[in-house]
Amino acid sequence: MSDTAHPPLIAVTAGRDLPRRPSVVRLSENSVRALTASGALPVVVVPGVDTAAVRHIMERVDGLLLPGGIGAPDPNPRHFGEEPRPETVIDDDLDALEIAAIDHAVRLGMPVLGICRGCQILNVALGGGLIQHLEPGDVSHLPALPLDSEAHELRLEAGSRLAGLSGARLLRVNSLHHQAIAWPAPALKVVGRSEDGVTEAVESADPDRWIIGVQYHPEELTIRPAHRRLFEDFVSSSARYAAARSQERTVSA
Repeated sequence: MSDTAHPPLIAVTAGRDLPRRPSVVRLSENSVRALTASGALPVVVVPGVDTAAVRHIMERVDGLLLPGGIGAPDPNPRHFGEEPRPETVIDDDLDALEIAAIDHAVRLGMPVLGICRGCQILNVALGGGLIQHLEPGDVSHLPALPLDSEAHELRLEAGSRLAGLSGARLLRVNSLHHQAIAWPAPALKVVGRSEDGVTEAVESADPDRWIIGVQYHPEELTIRPAHRRLFEDFVSSSARYAAARSQERTVSA
């Protein structure tokens, strides 16, 4: 649970359901449930909000969640110098929203959690690149399994924040992605891989910053303590950010 009596406000980005229903906004209910169960108050932000409005929102929230999920589009590969492949589905409006939100969140020093596509756009926004399409191999990263099923291993680096939260360096995780991080942004470090070497988790290279991106879907696995603690720590960190910001405003008043 959060560290203050007032629930921290978490901005949650939501994009269109492309290519099937472009007029419908898509957001996983379990992403919202994972936040509220940890003591946060989600604030949904949708494409179409201009950059000034994004700045206004980000100056008033305490954390940023970049979710993924079924129907989530891919980051435009032109952001990292490549042309789209035939499999790539793009939502430029969502890219613009999330890149602006990430820029403000990082500048302000607030916690950021990226899930699946959110992990990918976090990496891209900070200067990294992606594998546009994972070819079939020993591990199926886009399996025909329910999202609450464990699809493959996650091997975490010793001393990483995720390993500390999980209480283990080897987890079983779900999977629903056809892209992955090709090279990490300078501000991020790889802290988790699947057994075939695909990057599945990144963290801030600065240990004092709470920035985590995971390629799997922990919001679907919160019945397991290792995944539930990720959201609890994110919300607690956002609450501490809110308290510190409140104190700074009081001192400067």
